[in-house]
Amino acid sequence: ERLHAVEAFSNSFEFSAQLERDILLSDMSAFKAANPDAVFEDFIRWHSPGDWLNDDGKENGPSGIPAVEDLKENWPPQGRLSQRMSEHGNLWRKIWNEAPAVSASEQKPLLDPNREGEKILHYLETLRPNDLLEQMVGTAFRASADTLNHTHFGALKQMAMKMDQLYITMSSVLKPLQANNLSGDSETIEDLRRLCVVFEHVEKLLTVAASLHRKFLQAPRISEAIFSDFYDFYLPKMGRGSGQEDVQMEFDMKLRLRNHERQLVSNMFMPPTANQSWRKVLSMGNLLNGHEPILREIIFSSSDHVNGGHYAPSTPRAYQQEIETYRMYICGTSNDLRVALSVTSCD
Repeated sequence: ERLHAVEAFSNSFEFSAQLERDILLSDMSAFKAANPDAVFEDFIRWHSPGDWLNDDGKENGPSGIPAVEDLKENWPPQGRLSQRMSEHGNLWRKIWNEAPAVSASEQKPLLDPNREGEKILHYLETLRPNDLLEQMVGTAFRASADTLNHTHFGALKQMAMKMDQLYITMSSVLKPLQANNLSGDSETIEDLRRLCVVFEHVEKLLTVAASLHRKFLQAPRISEAIFSDFYDFYLPKMGRGSGQEDVQMEFDMKLRLRNHERQLVSNMFMPPTANQSWRKVLSMGNLLNGHEPILREIIFSSSDHVNGGHYAPSTPRAYQQEIETYRMYICGTSNDLRVALSVTSCD
């Protein structure tokens, strides 16, 4: 509203200066009431610390305001006003000299809440539907991005980079909405559709990142390795648009676990309940906290004294102990057994 008012006036500088004067006059009056012995330099150090230069060349602190300890040790402060505040006829000093000492509670409010509320209601009553739609679209995208950005996913650099790219893309796509010249076949509509696709892919990546971060909170190395491999696997699919088919979530990765990580992974599998305890009888081997493994390697070894065989020594009367090893690689459950490979070796 202030920008429109500035454009309406022929001399925008005078109007802007008047707005600045009203705000400064209110702040200076309240400052004088709270600090009766204050001078103009005190107000500058409080209201605009960048316009106060210390003699030692040090800054006033990270926020531009001196620390309490420094104020106690170095009081009164040694310094000078900036060139902008030292010029003859400076507007700030002129307002300071004219400002009365009136507390903020006794001043006339700069903002009339009842009047501003009525103006807001009038604006909503006279708002055109297309303007309302454009504002809702921009607000919805920004709120959605902020919701995604508040999700905790740890120190996953790829995910942080994707979130930064999302805000940049969103800013460039939503900027033309301010032109108020949209049509049903405009390029902006297609850009909005593509932006929805980008949101969909970022949300899928974020879902995996947040899940890994939550499961491997005590072992971030595992979550970073798994997400990095999944990111490389999923990245080529992000340029194919929004598809209804399910993305195959299986990818090949092997990671050697450390000792403390082994226990963490084992704890992810909850022990069986009382109703599931009967599965121990029907299972084909040891369970991992009550869960059957999907792959097994079963090894049978037998030792025997052989004579005259292919692996027997050249001396006919010598006997040698030979170990025959049978390896079977199987996949299945207690009700379904499939042998993938069977190998026999003599050691």
